[in-house]
Amino acid sequence: MPRYFFHVHDDIEALDEEGLELPDAQAALNRATVAARQLAAEQVTQGKLHLAHRIDVGDHSGAIVATVAFRDCIEIES
Repeated sequence: MPRYFFHVHDDIEALDEEGLELPDAQAALNRATVAARQLAAEQVTQGKLHLAHRIDVGDHSGAIVATVAFRDCIEIES
C-alpha cells in the first residue's frame, strides 16, 4: 500500500515525516480534506480563519499529488 505525507502550511510549516499508508491518492485527498476541516474548525474557535492555509499531500517520491486549501474544503454561507 502506498504511503502519503500530509504537510500542513498554516501559521507554521509542519512537514509530515511519517506519513500514512492508504489505498490510493483519492483516499489521501479525502484524509487531507477531513484534516483541513478540523484545523479550520479549531481556528474558528480561536476567533479567526485563514482560508489560504493548506495541506499538501506528498507521495513516497516527495511529489505533491494534491493540495487542500482551507477555502476549498468549507462552504461559507451568509
